[in-house]
Amino acid sequence: MKKKLFTTVAAVLLFGTAAVHGAPAAAKREMTAAERLAAVRLTAAAVPGKALADWMTAGAFNRWRDTFGPLVKSDGTSPFMTDFFAHALLLSGPQSGQSGVSALYNPLQDNLLIFQTDNVERIPRVEDFVFTTGSRFRGEARKEAKDVEAIAPVKGDLDAVLLKNTAAVIAKFRKCFPAGAKQISLASCRRFSDPEGVCGNAALRLSLLRRFVKPEAKPDALKAGEIALLLWKGERKALENYFTFPAGDTAPAGIYAALPDRVKRGMFPVLYFRNKKQEVLFGFASRVLPEALILIQIPASGKPFFVYLPLSEKFVAAAK
Repeated sequence: MKKKLFTTVAAVLLFGTAAVHGAPAAAKREMTAAERLAAVRLTAAAVPGKALADWMTAGAFNRWRDTFGPLVKSDGTSPFMTDFFAHALLLSGPQSGQSGVSALYNPLQDNLLIFQTDNVERIPRVEDFVFTTGSRFRGEARKEAKDVEAIAPVKGDLDAVLLKNTAAVIAKFRKCFPAGAKQISLASCRRFSDPEGVCGNAALRLSLLRRFVKPEAKPDALKAGEIALLLWKGERKALENYFTFPAGDTAPAGIYAALPDRVKRGMFPVLYFRNKKQEVLFGFASRVLPEALILIQIPASGKPFFVYLPLSEKFVAAAK
């Protein structure tokens, strides 16, 4: 059963990646820089070691390897890098025909990769980067408790924390790199570089995820599998019957059901929390569309609670 599940997971992820790369629309017209970077993000999530070596200039990759090389295994895999790229939101900053600034922000790790690209080549190559924590970039005091609160909040609801952090990161990025900026450089952001904090955030998140595969979590894992099947099919009526919704409004079921099949078939658990009240919180996301996050709360009794949380720039700006 376990082997079959792993095979299914791998197949769905492969389908999702192939669907994006092989989209008919992309074959009929020239891809935009943002679309190219989105494709690179997916590749980096699948094979981080090789993808980063291909994506970065020699100088940038040497600096990356000197700092983060130990996190990549000899076969090119890296749980930290895969998790980061799989669930990172792409922010596109000022661009010219020669150069551009973009960023990848993973709200689940609360880590932010800001990078400058050489836009002359068909696939914009990274020639400079700054990797930092969301808390440092937002200007919060560097305290371990702050980092923990961003990833596993105990003082606020997870959806509110994710929205607040994402909105603040996007707003700061737009302030640092306004559209139409004449000078494109990462010089003003070098002070934010925080490799130690980035690794700490990633390690904390992965340690939380590992609880999901422990023997005592088996009942929760089975429940997550049951929910995943519903999300993969994505039928509105089935979702409405299985879940309860905020304010009793089932509109989120319709919004989710309308997502492309390749997104729904890539929905897997990406968050897992259990509290002393015997309540469980799952987060489901697809690497094909990481800004679409589904939060499922399992109460001690009664129906699971469904929250559709779009972490798109437009939504988080309006929800601040």
